[in-house]
Amino acid sequence: MFENNSQIRKSGLANARFLFTFLMAVGLVFMAACGSTKVYNTDKTMVYKGDIYNMSNVQRIGTRVEANLPNGDTKNMKGMDKKAVEALIKEYKPLMVSQLVEMDSQEMVYQRRKVSKYSEYSSMMKSFDRAANDISNFMANKKSTQLKLK
Repeated sequence: MFENNSQIRKSGLANARFLFTFLMAVGLVFMAACGSTKVYNTDKTMVYKGDIYNMSNVQRIGTRVEANLPNGDTKNMKGMDKKAVEALIKEYKPLMVSQLVEMDSQEMVYQRRKVSKYSEYSSMMKSFDRAANDISNFMANKKSTQLKLK
């Protein structure tokens, strides 16, 4: 009688171990599947000066800095050094400077202001560079859905 009871216990223990191992394996499979199915909302919007821009499907974002000359022409100022900017300001004092963010076929005027000296232009550029960096970080962050530019 004791031998039979002992065999039943061993058999029950083996079955319990197998069931426990099987349930743990199934649980791990389900946990791994749940952890890898992260879905983020891809709707991205940018708000600036009361306007809302849908950034969800934008393929290319660029920046442009240009001088609007009195004769109606525009001059690209992106990448100009200090001497070239000072010469342009001296020639057309005050100089109308426009800073634009290009989003595919859409443009956003970030700033448009008359500058009379290089320090005003430099201040504008620092602000524009910060905004461009904010936009870049916003677009790279998958979890971020809205950016309010200052």
